[in-house]
Amino acid sequence: MVTPTKQALADRADRPDELVASGRQIDMVFRPGQRVLSLRASKLWHLLVKEAGADLAAAKDHRMALADLYGSGIGHMTLAERIDALRELQTTLIEVRVPSPKVKGRTRVISEAMLARVERDEDDRGDLVWRFGETLRRVFADSEHWAVLSKRAVMAFESRYSLRLYELLALRSGLDRKTAEIFPLEDLRSRLGIPVGKLVRWQDVKAQALEPAIAEVNHLAGFHASYEPIKRGRAITSVRLSWEIKSGAARAATKRELDGSKVGRKARRENVVERIDETPIVPFEFPDGSIRYSAFAEIARATLPPPARDLDAVAHDFRRWAKAGGKPLSGPKVIEIFAGFCKTQKAAS
Repeated sequence: MVTPTKQALADRADRPDELVASGRQIDMVFRPGQRVLSLRASKLWHLLVKEAGADLAAAKDHRMALADLYGSGIGHMTLAERIDALRELQTTLIEVRVPSPKVKGRTRVISEAMLARVERDEDDRGDLVWRFGETLRRVFADSEHWAVLSKRAVMAFESRYSLRLYELLALRSGLDRKTAEIFPLEDLRSRLGIPVGKLVRWQDVKAQALEPAIAEVNHLAGFHASYEPIKRGRAITSVRLSWEIKSGAARAATKRELDGSKVGRKARRENVVERIDETPIVPFEFPDGSIRYSAFAEIARATLPPPARDLDAVAHDFRRWAKAGGKPLSGPKVIEIFAGFCKTQKAAS
């Protein structure tokens, strides 16, 4: 019998840019005084989960060539940073609450490190071997809801608050008819991994954690996030987080950002936020010439049947088809019309 866990992981085994994360693990909060995972350790964690694949909940050692691991998104880390990240995963506890096996109505707390064992060569060559702890394997095995994450987005985030927010919203963005959730402020602080005693005031949480995280998520994720503080009297007691899937044009822009260099990314992000706030959105217009360096190229690559025809030849045929049928070549619907046209095309011979 194929379990929900194995099915969720097997379905995405051959999709290199997709990571999956257990909903039960994402929704665990960092307890007061507990060490919070660094951004480096969080990224490494996602790579180890991806490599384990459908055997994630199995009581077995997992193995990966160090060269492959370092080439998959953390190659910029120094050896010392990678070792520190592994040690973090071996010293960070997962807590699971289960019914007591002996006393009805009581809860039993089981805690264990995220990684039970790690083997590596001292000279940073060969294989990395690791084993997930029994408690965490139970979490994986019992998870029925999984978040699908973009590997490139995960590896691109520059703040651990951004990555945590991305995980939380990615888990929820796939739910039918749900586009918002209210989090008590202290619960949100814990979920974001804000250390105890840090960012005590709401203004600090807002300015140094939540707003920068939302800006980075909106720049690099496939959905758009926003927030609304909720007051009780004069105090902010809760936060409503909202999300919506991006339009085709916005997803294409995000893909271009992830495909490009990270140099200047923060400045581009700030420029995008400023432009959205201060100027009207210009409707898209289908180019008269080449589409190779436009958002329409990304749409064509994503929707044309493989192997894809020459992009400019497709664009030429689209212009002729649109004019003959009275279809608009500009405005908010042109992206949707072009995507539909590409889906009807034949593969390159």
